[in-house]
Amino acid sequence: MRKSYHFSKLLESKHAEEACIKVAINKRMKSFESDKGHTIRSVLEHPFHKVVLDHLVIGDKLVLEPSLVKSRMDRIIEGWTKKHRVMFDISDEWSCQYWPLEYVFNDAFFGIMCSVGVDELLGVVSNLSKSNAANFSGILNELWKHCNKSVLDMLLVLLNSCLIHKSVPGAWKEAWVLIIPKPYEWNRIFTNT
Repeated sequence: MRKSYHFSKLLESKHAEEACIKVAINKRMKSFESDKGHTIRSVLEHPFHKVVLDHLVIGDKLVLEPSLVKSRMDRIIEGWTKKHRVMFDISDEWSCQYWPLEYVFNDAFFGIMCSVGVDELLGVVSNLSKSNAANFSGILNELWKHCNKSVLDMLLVLLNSCLIHKSVPGAWKEAWVLIIPKPYEWNRIFTNT
């Protein structure tokens, strides 16, 4: 009798905890939809330092002209994401480095474009980090972990369709660049953000 009572209380507290988690996830989703900045600040858990880009300090010069500030900011951000140049004329000395390796079999990458299986998808979903922010879809990793089988089945169809057609939605190729201030003042020097 004691064991069943203890078990029922344990089960009851587990259900209450799951309900609290679901409420917190829904609250975080609604907060993210209505005010992304507030949600990001609350996740960071440190004082908010607002970055106003009305002027910059570059070296010992103060840049006040809005168009110059904007163009300088664009160049700085491009530098974060610039593409690396690829040399096409490779010297004979280095060309051998790009020859096929004898110990790598021709079929080494044979299954890389095979369809995604249910077990593989479940493995990836179960290993998702709980601390990552939502992407453009607004779906948090925590939601993927708790979604039902029908949602995962639809995701599986989508992923396999991308592999079959060798194409992914354009939104998956986009990214947000968020300026997250350091815990010290930025003093109008953009590299301090």
